[in-house]
Amino acid sequence: MLISSLRFLPFFHFHPVFMLVSLLLYFLPAFLARKRSDFTAIFVLNLLAGWTVIGWIVALVWALSSGQQRQVAVPAQPAAPPQPAFKASFFCSACGKSCEAGARFCSSCGAALPAASR
Repeated sequence: MLISSLRFLPFFHFHPVFMLVSLLLYFLPAFLARKRSDFTAIFVLNLLAGWTVIGWIVALVWALSSGQQRQVAVPAQPAAPPQPAFKASFFCSACGKSCEAGARFCSSCGAALPAASR
């Protein structure tokens, strides 16, 4: 008798279409994640914690998030021009021009270079 009297109350009288729509909305995160590699984890979270609003939102966000971390493309830096090999050089004491290490005479003025710089 109690069940028949509760049937007329709107809260306890669920229409089959209402039940079907409710189930579809409840499992919406699992449906959206059906092609993902972590579908099982999302489905279990949705099944066990979906009745809480927070659990359902977490499952929905997880289902809608991308599966991979986005890689930010950094433009390649142009290669620096090759540096010439370092040559030990010094300056002539007579004219001030640079001379190669090991030279005996200045290539510009012809002055004799000190022996210590060779």
